[in-house]
Amino acid sequence: MEILKIENLTKTYGEGSTLVKALDNVSFTVEKGEFLAIIGPSGSGKSTLLHIIGGVDRPTSGKVYMDGQDVYAQDEEQLAVFRRRQVGLIYQFYNLIPVLNVVENMTLPVLMDGREVNQQRLSELLDVLGLKERTANLPNQLSGGQQQRVSRHSS
Repeated sequence: MEILKIENLTKTYGEGSTLVKALDNVSFTVEKGEFLAIIGPSGSGKSTLLHIIGGVDRPTSGKVYMDGQDVYAQDEEQLAVFRRRQVGLIYQFYNLIPVLNVVENMTLPVLMDGREVNQQRLSELLDVLGLKERTANLPNQLSGGQQQRVSRHSS
Protein backbone atom coordinates (compact mmCIF):
# COMPACT_ATOMS: atom_id res chain seq x y z
CA MET A 1 0.00 0.00 0.00
CA GLU A 2 1.42 3.35 -1.09
CA ILE A 3 1.47 5.93 1.74
CA LEU A 4 3.50 8.67 0.06
CA LYS A 5 3.80 9.56 -3.60
CA ILE A 6 5.88 12.45 -4.92
CA GLU A 7 5.33 13.33 -8.59
CA ASN A 8 7.60 15.65 -10.57
CA LEU A 9 8.24 17.89 -7.57
CA THR A 10 10.04 21.14 -8.33
CA LYS A 11 10.76 24.03 -6.01
CA THR A 12 12.44 27.23 -7.13
CA TYR A 13 13.33 30.39 -5.26
CA GLY A 14 14.05 33.77 -6.81
CA GLU A 15 13.87 34.59 -10.50
CA GLY A 16 16.06 35.45 -13.45
CA SER A 17 19.74 35.52 -12.54
CA THR A 18 18.95 34.76 -8.88
CA LEU A 19 16.82 31.67 -9.66
CA VAL A 20 17.72 28.68 -7.52
CA LYS A 21 16.25 25.22 -8.15
CA ALA A 22 16.08 23.61 -4.72
CA LEU A 23 14.25 20.57 -6.15
CA ASP A 24 14.22 19.58 -9.79
CA ASN A 25 11.55 17.11 -10.96
CA VAL A 26 11.76 14.74 -7.96
CA SER A 27 9.56 11.62 -8.04
CA PHE A 28 9.35 8.61 -5.72
CA THR A 29 6.90 6.52 -3.72
CA VAL A 30 7.01 5.04 -0.24
CA GLU A 31 5.06 1.89 0.54
CA LYS A 32 3.61 1.14 3.97
CA GLY A 33 6.33 -0.40 6.15
CA GLU A 34 9.21 0.98 4.10
CA PHE A 35 11.87 3.25 5.54
CA LEU A 36 13.26 6.17 3.60
CA ALA A 37 16.49 8.06 4.20
CA ILE A 38 17.03 11.43 2.57
CA ILE A 39 20.73 12.15 2.38
CA GLY A 40 22.88 14.63 0.55
CA PRO A 41 25.29 17.51 1.03
CA SER A 42 24.35 20.83 2.53
CA GLY A 43 22.16 22.80 0.12
CA SER A 44 20.98 19.76 -1.85
CA GLY A 45 17.27 20.26 -1.04
CA LYS A 46 16.73 17.79 1.82
CA SER A 47 15.00 20.25 4.13
CA THR A 48 13.03 21.77 1.26
CA LEU A 49 11.74 18.31 0.32
CA LEU A 50 10.74 17.57 3.93
CA HIS A 51 9.03 20.95 4.30
CA ILE A 52 6.99 20.32 1.15
CA ILE A 53 6.06 16.78 2.20
CA GLY A 54 5.04 18.13 5.61
CA GLY A 55 2.87 20.90 4.21
CA VAL A 56 5.12 23.68 5.54
CA ASP A 57 6.17 24.99 2.11
CA ARG A 58 4.40 24.78 -1.26
CA PRO A 59 5.99 23.26 -4.35
CA THR A 60 6.50 25.40 -7.44
CA SER A 61 5.13 22.44 -9.43
CA GLY A 62 4.43 18.77 -8.94
CA LYS A 63 2.24 16.78 -6.59
CA VAL A 64 2.44 15.34 -3.09
CA TYR A 65 0.01 12.55 -2.20
CA MET A 66 -0.27 11.20 1.32
CA ASP A 67 -2.53 8.16 1.70
CA GLY A 68 -3.88 8.96 -1.77
CA GLN A 69 -4.84 12.55 -0.86
CA ASP A 70 -3.36 15.44 -2.83
CA VAL A 71 -1.84 17.47 0.02
CA TYR A 72 -1.89 20.78 -1.87
CA ALA A 73 -5.46 20.42 -3.15
CA GLN A 74 -6.50 21.45 0.37
CA ASP A 75 -7.32 25.03 1.31
CA GLU A 76 -5.18 26.79 3.93
CA GLU A 77 -7.38 25.77 6.87
CA GLN A 78 -7.40 22.11 5.82
CA LEU A 79 -3.65 22.25 5.27
CA ALA A 80 -3.12 23.65 8.78
CA VAL A 81 -5.12 20.79 10.27
CA PHE A 82 -3.17 18.31 8.09
CA ARG A 83 0.13 19.68 9.43
CA ARG A 84 -1.02 19.39 13.04
CA ARG A 85 -2.66 15.96 12.80
CA GLN A 86 -0.92 14.02 10.03
CA VAL A 87 2.68 15.17 10.02
CA GLY A 88 5.36 15.02 12.68
CA LEU A 89 8.46 17.05 11.95
CA ILE A 90 11.21 17.13 14.53
CA TYR A 91 13.63 19.95 13.92
CA GLN A 92 17.28 19.90 14.89
CA PHE A 93 16.56 23.08 16.83
CA TYR A 94 13.47 22.46 18.88
CA ASN A 95 10.43 24.39 17.80
CA LEU A 96 9.42 25.68 21.23
CA ILE A 97 8.01 29.11 21.93
CA PRO A 98 10.46 30.72 24.37
CA VAL A 99 7.84 32.62 26.41
CA LEU A 100 5.62 29.56 26.99
CA ASN A 101 6.26 27.02 29.73
CA VAL A 102 6.43 23.23 29.25
CA VAL A 103 2.67 22.65 29.55
CA GLU A 104 1.80 25.63 27.33
CA ASN A 105 4.22 24.46 24.62
CA MET A 106 2.89 20.90 24.79
CA THR A 107 -0.79 21.88 24.64
CA LEU A 108 -0.62 24.74 22.12
CA PRO A 109 -1.19 22.56 19.00
CA VAL A 110 -4.27 20.95 20.58
CA LEU A 111 -5.72 24.32 21.54
CA MET A 112 -4.96 25.79 18.10
CA ASP A 113 -6.89 22.87 16.61
CA GLY A 114 -9.95 23.87 18.67
CA ARG A 115 -9.80 20.73 20.80
CA GLU A 116 -9.79 20.35 24.57
CA VAL A 117 -6.66 19.21 26.35
CA ASN A 118 -7.01 15.73 27.82
CA GLN A 119 -5.60 16.48 31.27
CA GLN A 120 -5.20 12.80 32.17
CA ARG A 121 -3.20 12.13 29.00
CA LEU A 122 -1.12 15.27 29.60
CA SER A 123 -0.35 14.16 33.15
CA GLU A 124 0.66 10.69 31.91
CA LEU A 125 2.91 12.19 29.25
CA LEU A 126 4.59 14.54 31.71
CA ASP A 127 5.24 11.58 34.01
CA VAL A 128 6.61 9.29 31.28
CA LEU A 129 8.80 12.08 29.91
CA GLY A 130 10.18 12.93 33.35
CA LEU A 131 8.86 16.49 33.14
CA LYS A 132 6.32 16.57 36.01
CA GLU A 133 8.63 18.75 38.09
CA ARG A 134 9.35 21.07 35.14
CA THR A 135 5.85 22.07 34.02
CA ALA A 136 6.35 25.78 34.82
CA ASN A 137 9.82 25.97 33.26
CA LEU A 138 10.51 27.94 30.08
CA PRO A 139 12.48 26.25 27.28
CA ASN A 140 15.74 28.03 28.21
CA GLN A 141 15.44 26.49 31.68
CA LEU A 142 15.47 22.94 30.27
CA SER A 143 18.26 20.69 29.07
CA GLY A 144 18.49 19.89 25.36
CA GLY A 145 16.98 16.45 25.95
CA GLN A 146 14.10 17.90 27.94
CA GLN A 147 13.46 20.47 25.19
CA GLN A 148 13.39 17.67 22.62
CA ARG A 149 10.90 15.65 24.68
CA VAL A 150 8.61 18.68 25.07
CA SER A 151 8.84 19.47 21.34
CA ARG A 152 8.25 15.88 20.25
CA HIS A 153 5.15 15.49 22.41
CA SER A 154 3.47 18.79 21.60
CA SER A 155 0.05 17.55 20.48
